[in-house]
Amino acid sequence: YRMAGVTEELKWNALFLSGGLAAVGQEIKSDFQKSESATLDIAVTGVSGSGKSSFINALRGVDNKNKYAAPTGPFETTMKPTRYSYPKKGTISVWDLPGIATPTFQAKEYLETVNFHRFDFFIIVCGNRFTENDLLLAREIQKVKKCFYFIRSKIDQELDEDDEVSPNQILVKIRNNCIENLRKAGIETPKVFLVSTRWPNKFDFGELQEVLEGDLPDLKRLSFLLALPNITSSIIEKKKVAMLDENWKIAILSAAVATVPIPGLSLACDIEQFVKRLASFRLNLGLDEDSLRRLAKTVGKTPKELRSVVKSTFGLEVSGDVVLKVLSKVAGGGLLLSTIVKQIPLAGQLGAAALSYVTSYRMLQTAVNEMGEDSKRVLEKAFPVD
Repeated sequence: YRMAGVTEELKWNALFLSGGLAAVGQEIKSDFQKSESATLDIAVTGVSGSGKSSFINALRGVDNKNKYAAPTGPFETTMKPTRYSYPKKGTISVWDLPGIATPTFQAKEYLETVNFHRFDFFIIVCGNRFTENDLLLAREIQKVKKCFYFIRSKIDQELDEDDEVSPNQILVKIRNNCIENLRKAGIETPKVFLVSTRWPNKFDFGELQEVLEGDLPDLKRLSFLLALPNITSSIIEKKKVAMLDENWKIAILSAAVATVPIPGLSLACDIEQFVKRLASFRLNLGLDEDSLRRLAKTVGKTPKELRSVVKSTFGLEVSGDVVLKVLSKVAGGGLLLSTIVKQIPLAGQLGAAALSYVTSYRMLQTAVNEMGEDSKRVLEKAFPVD
């Protein structure tokens, strides 16, 4: 299996030597709990009509007509910070901040009013050009050493309006103008992304997701990555790698339970743990029914059309019966042997643990790889290449 690095490996080895597999299993459970409870708060601001609400919805993978969507329209409706959580992860929130297009705007007072300390980073959205208030706010955020990003929205409209110049030339011109003006305004290293909420799989939306994820600390990074909408194959691949890197921990939990000399306990606990983890993999990769329905609505297809390209066992269904069937196949009858061997005091413990670990790890790795390919096929079906 793979670990994060030498320090990480030393930590687990020391824990095993001092407390055995039981101690390692408890620490792994604690790690999972910390990851599942990690919170992330993203602040989004911009003038009315900038496409701020549509951007918030696209960032969360939610259609504008979804009942959980931020309301869209030409007028500013946000009077106070409003929270919108990610469908796949309630601990990750995007906050719609009140507009900043007022003559008496004071950036420092604004940040204090919205309680800027609680936000992990800020996103400033504009639909045409960044205003003086945008720049005032950015400079103030820069002073308090928070990360911030500039979004130039409605890029698809810009391209539709000018058919005499090539799309690439238009994009280069817009990007260069944004960066040049921001630097003139005192923004040291502006991070500018050109996006279209109509076509999140195009332009810079995927790159934005990856930059945001990469700028976060480890615990929040993993949580954010797994919650992201699967709009590029690169995001899907990064999710797959992250889950593959975590599988040794789930397999160790299986091995730890397998050393307890109570007939049937390992099997029961393994099934429950595996159903939970495999269901989360399926959710992270957008293969669950809710994710397929949301995506289908966004791209104007039916869930059945998207589901038609899902081929893997766990991509189609995760249940105790399915897990048991696959485990039995992977072990080649080893599950029964594990239950018998672990009843032999002391001498049988290592054999049961090793068998449980190998069986679990092999099943999990295969499941993630296969569901990753399913997710890529769904992406291609949703956003066919022209």
